[in-house]
Amino acid sequence: MKTIDARAYTELMLPWLNVLPDFLRTSDFNPELTFYGTGESAHWAIQSNCNVFAALAVLASDPALPETLRAELRETALKLLRYALNTHVTGEDLASDGKQWGRHWISVLGLERMAHGVNAIRDYLTGNDREKLRRMTLSEADFLLEEYEIIAGIYYASNKPESNIWNGGFLARAALDYPDAPNAERYREKATRFFLNGISHPSDTDCDTVFNGKKVSEWHIAPNFTANYSLDHHGYLNVGYMVICLSNLAMLHFNFKERGQQAPPEMYHHLKDLWQLVRKLTFADGRLLRIGGDTRSRYTYCQNYAVPAWLLAGDLFGDAEAAEFERRWLEQVRREAEYSGDGGFYSRRLANIRDKSYYYFTRLESDMILCLSYGAYWRRKFDWTAKQNEPLELTWQDEYHGATLIRKPDAIRSWVWHGGQGATAICVPPDHSDMAEWQSNLHGEMITVANQGSFPGPHEHRLFNGGFLNSGENMWRQAAQLGEGEGEYDYAHQQTVCAALPDGRTLLVLDYGEIIKEITLKMIKGLNLKMPNDLFNGSKRHYRGRGFLEELPGNPGRDDTRIIDSPYLVIDDVLSVLNLYGGKKLTIHRPAEPPIIIRKPYGPWLTSLYADEICSTFEQGFRRCRPHEIVLDTGTAVAVGNTPGRAVRLELPGTLRAVEYQGTDGFKYVLVASFGKDSLPEMKGELLARTAKAALWKRQA
Repeated sequence: MKTIDARAYTELMLPWLNVLPDFLRTSDFNPELTFYGTGESAHWAIQSNCNVFAALAVLASDPALPETLRAELRETALKLLRYALNTHVTGEDLASDGKQWGRHWISVLGLERMAHGVNAIRDYLTGNDREKLRRMTLSEADFLLEEYEIIAGIYYASNKPESNIWNGGFLARAALDYPDAPNAERYREKATRFFLNGISHPSDTDCDTVFNGKKVSEWHIAPNFTANYSLDHHGYLNVGYMVICLSNLAMLHFNFKERGQQAPPEMYHHLKDLWQLVRKLTFADGRLLRIGGDTRSRYTYCQNYAVPAWLLAGDLFGDAEAAEFERRWLEQVRREAEYSGDGGFYSRRLANIRDKSYYYFTRLESDMILCLSYGAYWRRKFDWTAKQNEPLELTWQDEYHGATLIRKPDAIRSWVWHGGQGATAICVPPDHSDMAEWQSNLHGEMITVANQGSFPGPHEHRLFNGGFLNSGENMWRQAAQLGEGEGEYDYAHQQTVCAALPDGRTLLVLDYGEIIKEITLKMIKGLNLKMPNDLFNGSKRHYRGRGFLEELPGNPGRDDTRIIDSPYLVIDDVLSVLNLYGGKKLTIHRPAEPPIIIRKPYGPWLTSLYADEICSTFEQGFRRCRPHEIVLDTGTAVAVGNTPGRAVRLELPGTLRAVEYQGTDGFKYVLVASFGKDSLPEMKGELLARTAKAALWKRQA
């Protein structure tokens, strides 16, 4: 394995200095202060400023760089730090919006994330800087101590694992850095409760392990994670925030190690358990396997903060795979930076965001440079030995989110009902993370003229040896109405059955959509396989079908819809799609704008990735639909490999649907679904799994 060192990070950071001047401003209230981005008192603007300070401080302390460059970087870094200190509520200056910041639930996050930068530049802080840093730290710590209520819980509104960790970390650092503070001991005590309600688990209710003089069960408020460590953050199965939790623990771990301070042992409670799941929810190239999807810009925020998590796993556990994640992810960072062409990280791919929200764009750039600085600094300061690790295989399910996942050497297949943008699934080769996208993936869409979304209803799943059966329903809801006085309403009922076959490669999806309230639809898509076609795959995909062979580039800049006179399609010779019923042709729909958006309640939409859409059925154009109209009735197979499977539809009455599919293991599989009140029939063969709406049998070929 190629060794990762600090230079691998520094080399990626230095070109960013070319665009940095475009993002810097001099304060209107104090010309001696400089801020990054928009500079207002809003928490992300302040944090972005802190991010860039820390990154520049790390570069300024790098002995491998020329002293003239280091001095210039140090001067800028100190101006950014002083902007944060002076515009805090304990300071004497104002932020760019004429206000001050601080003393709320997220105000210390930027301070936690910049702590290594303060360590890097500490020798250059003046006595005045140190006094202001102390005053700000104790003010925030007293707020957390006296006014902040610790909350925890699995459900959306009470789920606060990451903020409990960073707030606990801030109190712990304040207690160790300023042991003479009047409330230092009380900081330490409340930090313990914060930490133990970070990666909090249902087993903590009865845990007798003692931290800081009390049992875990006495510190425990509620679990933030389910029994199998899934996290319902921002209201969906959020792998990204599982990583954010680990990243904040990494910042603390290395800070205490560098300062020679004893880390509170409770901050490591359940850390290894969570890491063991997160490492298997990561592709071999470092890209997160976000089975619940993402509501934000792809491959940016949470993905970046995987870097400190990997460094933590390397130092604590000697995790060899974590170092491989680092190495391969840095290759992707380099590829995107070269694609940008100006030294920026996202200036080309996310130009849409830059032009519509400078605030958000500068934040994303700051996260990347900050996270690279962790590797540049900690790899320079510390060394650890990598060891062998278990394979990245996983069979996993989660009741709370209706999730099933099987990760094997040949394929990764999952279905999740409570995803970030509705129900979502994937079926991809493990070495093709560039094929993974989750926005309404692998189930049909019924798109209206305004804003809509799908919301999961009842669902069931069953894991069995080598596969899973997952069935349930969505309601499609019209929101952000155009008509005055028009309220939100559900307009379509969708039922979906998904089966991962024991052949290790195939996912069968049966889909049924019925209109329940009269509505105008502008697009109906069956299957809706989102196939990213952007810089990470070289902006080209090869498609092969019966009588069809094309290499299609990324974003064409116009609507490009290809109807393929073929029941199958092979993508890049590694993934196959086969229509089982509902249509004899497939469609490659290539929209004019990147279709992968940041989830918001209304436009203008911020897009983050271009993807082709592979549809089993496709209708475009305004269509008025009446109640009881069936607009989706499709069955499709998606399989890893370059050879489409063989299948026949079995004719059954009413709303029963059935297919027989020959898997790559030589067996035949029969999947039956009831999309109405018809009872599921008994079929020949071995029953593998049954839910209220579906059943799967295995037969000899």
